[in-house]
Amino acid sequence: MQPKKEVLVLSVPCAPIRTKPTDAAEMCSEALAGEAAYMLETGEKDWIQIELVADGYRGWSDRKQWRRFDAAEEDSRGLKPFRIQAPTSPWVRKDGGVIHLPAGSIVHLDESSNGFFAGIAVNPIFSMDELFEVYQNPLEAACSFLGAPYRWGGRCIWGIDCSGLMQVAFLLCGQWLPRDASQQAQEGQPVRWSERRSGDLTFFSNDEGRIIHVGILKDERTILHAAGEVAMDTLKEDGIWRDGHRTHALEFMRRMK
Repeated sequence: MQPKKEVLVLSVPCAPIRTKPTDAAEMCSEALAGEAAYMLETGEKDWIQIELVADGYRGWSDRKQWRRFDAAEEDSRGLKPFRIQAPTSPWVRKDGGVIHLPAGSIVHLDESSNGFFAGIAVNPIFSMDELFEVYQNPLEAACSFLGAPYRWGGRCIWGIDCSGLMQVAFLLCGQWLPRDASQQAQEGQPVRWSERRSGDLTFFSNDEGRIIHVGILKDERTILHAAGEVAMDTLKEDGIWRDGHRTHALEFMRRMK
């Protein structure tokens, strides 16, 4: 029998997940506040290799940004998890500090609506109804990120990449998508150009035919995607066009279940 993996939860608003145990390594993804991960391996200093529970993504992270997760304690206190929907929201900690938690973060509430994440007591500055109101569909959720800067590996309003935007948008609506565009391209059902509609995911390839980009249709001629920033651009049958130039070559479209 394999030893039980230690479960950790992220105790800061967001944290990079890197390909190697060094701050200079590529950021391949990002963990959000309250998300859980298995600890797989310890490296030098404070580096740990983790696997996100939600999507199985693996990489290296700073152990100081994580806390042990005690499921028994959570149950004994009657805490229930809720996922933040607002793009960003300020919360006051017990020590008086104000932290901003991004959409997709997990906060636990007790019967009196007191908030906790990673065991840290927090209270919202704004209405909880506003923070936890679920989007009608992934397109609406993705639109809430308009203007967010592009950041390779990012998954939050302060910086997000194309596949991170799709994953979080679907996550906020209770739907699962894998992390990378090439993985997302294997989900759902194929859609013909003539049958495309709002909400379909559209995938784009490089010169070698490899999937490198993804966006979501706002309507038949408009796509929402993260490229430089989260923006809406014109979609034609040969790809994405911005300012009179084609920026991405269309490969195919798929409709998620």
